[in-house]
Amino acid sequence: MKKDNGFSAMGLIITIIILLVLAFVAAHFLFGNDGIVNKLKNKDTEYNKTEVVEQINLIIKQKYFGDSKYALENKKDINEIYNETTLFQYLIENNYIEQLKDINDNVIADQYFIKTENLNGDIVSYEVKENGSEGNGTKVFKIKKVEEKYMIYFVDKYGKEQELGELIIKPEL
Repeated sequence: MKKDNGFSAMGLIITIIILLVLAFVAAHFLFGNDGIVNKLKNKDTEYNKTEVVEQINLIIKQKYFGDSKYALENKKDINEIYNETTLFQYLIENNYIEQLKDINDNVIADQYFIKTENLNGDIVSYEVKENGSEGNGTKVFKIKKVEEKYMIYFVDKYGKEQELGELIIKPEL
C-alpha cells in the first residue's frame, strides 16, 4: 500500500471554502454597516463637529479681545466697535461664514453657512457645489438665530439639523 503524504483534492477544496468564509466574515466586520471602518468615520465626524463649534467661537473670542484692547487704548466704548453687526461683517469679510440664500438667491435672514475650510485645525469639511449638492448629498455647518441666540447646526445630506452648540457673540474677558 502506498502512503499519501500530500493534500487530497477534497482537502484542498474544503480549505479554500473555509478561507473564503473567513474572508467574507472579515470583510463584513471591516466594511459592513456596523463595521470598524464605518465606526471610525462616524467618530471622526463627531469629533470634527465639536471642533467647528470650538474654532468659530475661538475666532470670535480673538476678535472681541482685539477690539477690547483697541477700545481701551483709544478710550472708546467697546459697544461702538464690537457688536453683533460688526462681528458678522468681520466673519463674512474674512471668509469664515457666508449668508445663506434660498433657491431663488434671496438672502435668508440670520442664517449663515460656516466655511469650514477657512477655519484653523484639522476639520473635515464637505465640499458643496454651487447648486448646493455633493456626490452623496449636502452636509454643512450653519449658524441660525433662534430667539435671541445664535446656534450652530450640522445639517446632513437629508436636511436634518443637529444642534451642536451656541455661537458666543460676547465672550467674557
